[in-house]
Amino acid sequence: MPPPSRRLLIFQEARNPQNSAELVYVPVNKLGLPICGSGPELPSILELPLRILRAFTDIFNQPKYKGWALVGAGPYHDTSEEGKYYAVVLEQVQDVAGI
Repeated sequence: MPPPSRRLLIFQEARNPQNSAELVYVPVNKLGLPICGSGPELPSILELPLRILRAFTDIFNQPKYKGWALVGAGPYHDTSEEGKYYAVVLEQVQDVAGI
């Protein structure tokens, strides 16, 4: 049996244009990057601050992510860009049309 399909998504933390007091998480690579091999080692999503955990829960409960499980998430350091970024690893748990 082949290993499950996995994808790496990167999100940038930004101010909500409609409410500057609120932070939003904008996908940098909307389709994600396919992961070959073991992929990056990321901590459990439970190690993220609660505000980020809530945001990612809202994002990944959307219908387009049906059949995908979030298996790791953590800070991502992009030295070429300013701002805060987070990396997320998704693993396909069902064969459905999604991302």
